[in-house]
Parts: sequence; C-alpha cells; structure tokens
Amino acid sequence: MKLYMAVAIPAFLLTIHPDALFSKDKAVVEAVAPKPQSRISFGSGIDLIVKGLGLNIDNIRFIKEPKATDYFAKANNKASYASSLIIAANNGIESGRSLNPESPATREQFALALFEAIKSTGPYPETMNWVIIKDEKSFTDGGLSAVQSLSKYKVVTLENGSFRPKAYITKAEAGKMVKAAADFVKSHHGVAENDNAGKEVVTYTTKPVNEKVKSVVLSAGEKPTGGYDLLVNSIVFSGTDAIIHYKLMPPPPGSMNIQVITTPKATTYIPSTYNVVLQED
Repeated sequence: MKLYMAVAIPAFLLTIHPDALFSKDKAVVEAVAPKPQSRISFGSGIDLIVKGLGLNIDNIRFIKEPKATDYFAKANNKASYASSLIIAANNGIESGRSLNPESPATREQFALALFEAIKSTGPYPETMNWVIIKDEKSFTDGGLSAVQSLSKYKVVTLENGSFRPKAYITKAEAGKMVKAAADFVKSHHGVAENDNAGKEVVTYTTKPVNEKVKSVVLSAGEKPTGGYDLLVNSIVFSGTDAIIHYKLMPPPPGSMNIQVITTPKATTYIPSTYNVVLQED
C-alpha cells in the first residue's frame, strides 16, 4: 500500500502576484563606500617639498647634465618630478634613495625628507625636550628623530599623541606639512635677517628633579675663548609659561681669557608643570 503526504496551502497565497511580495515602490538602500583619500607618491612628495621651500641648484655647476637616476636609482628621468629629485639630492635630502619614486609615500618617509630639506636651510635653535609619541616603536630609519624636531617646529601635529608613521600620506596632509615648514623657515630667516642679526642663539634642556620641580639648563653654544658669562636675570610666570629672562655677557674688552673653546651655561629651577620660554634681556 502506497502512502501519500498532503500539504495544505492557504488559498490566499495562490492568488498573490510575486510583485506584491517584492514591491517596486519600496525604497532600495544602497551602501556607498567612502571615496579613498588621494595618496601621493614619493616623487611627487619630493616635488612638493622642493617647490614649497624654494630649493634650487642655481649656484651649482655640473660637469655633465645631472639626471634623477644619478641619485635615485629607480627614478624615471622623464617624470614630471625628475628635476625636483635632482634639486632635493643637492639640498640635503639623503633619505629615500633606494625607493621607487612612483610608489606611495608613507608619513614617515615624507616627514624625514621634509626634515632634511628644512635642515638644509638652517641651522635652527631647538630645545632638547623629548616629545612623547605613542607609536614611536613603529618608526624606522631616523623617522622618529625627524618627527620629534618637526613637532617642536610646529610643522606636524600628532593625532591623539600618535603619528601613524607607516600609513600612506595623503596629498592634503603633505601640503599642510609643507605649508607649515615654509612658514617656519620664512619666520626664522626673517628674524635672522632683521631683528636677530648678530645675536647669539641660546637653547635649553630640562630634567626632572622630583615630581614637582625640574631643572632648566641654558646653553649659549660653543665660544672661541673663555670669559663669556650666561646669566639668568629673572623668571616671570605667566599662565602655564615660565619666561626665563637671560643675558649673555661677552668677555670684557682687553681682558685676558683662556684660548680654548668653551660653552657658557646657566642652570635654574621651575615647577615641573610650567613650559619654558626664553627671553633675552
């Protein structure tokens, strides 16, 4: 005897048109992926740095016509940025020589090249304070030191205490850094050419003494003889700043001084929560 299974289907389902189940009037929601930000190649990044800082080779005379591949082995001598690679190589940019200039630049690679370019236009005074960067272990090839300096120059801004060195840099990020670098160089050159012509550069370092106090050591750099004296005249506290007023005294005229290189220094102490600002009297 054969057994059969009967399935009961409600009558109203047999009369429904398929379009009623999938209405054309219902809105269709589409997920649109965000447009990726524009990356910049290492070669284009160098081009941006060279033009942004006004680097040139006007005073260099070459025995033969230079080519980008003389300095960057994987470069394309016909690339739009080829001339900038030549200029960069002759203006202190030593990093990235083994890279393919067509490859996208990381934030670390770009920052290191930018720092080298700034150095070629210097020197510039710099404090020895250590900037805490949360992802410092991700740096390689001198990038950490470069970003430390660029942070002090206000050329780069950390993001929640991090720099993301291995991330590819975008064109917008690179442009912002170069603009800040150009402003930094221009401001310091203007000071040197005008107000600070002939003035001595004094820098400082800090060191914790305890949880509440830190020492500040001022240094006037190397001098050709003895007889120089660096004095701290006063300290003015304003907001979160400790403004240290100092004066560098040269040897008195006609004085007998030891003929050796000396480094005048002065030490003072301030609360650990204050920032140091130097002010020459």
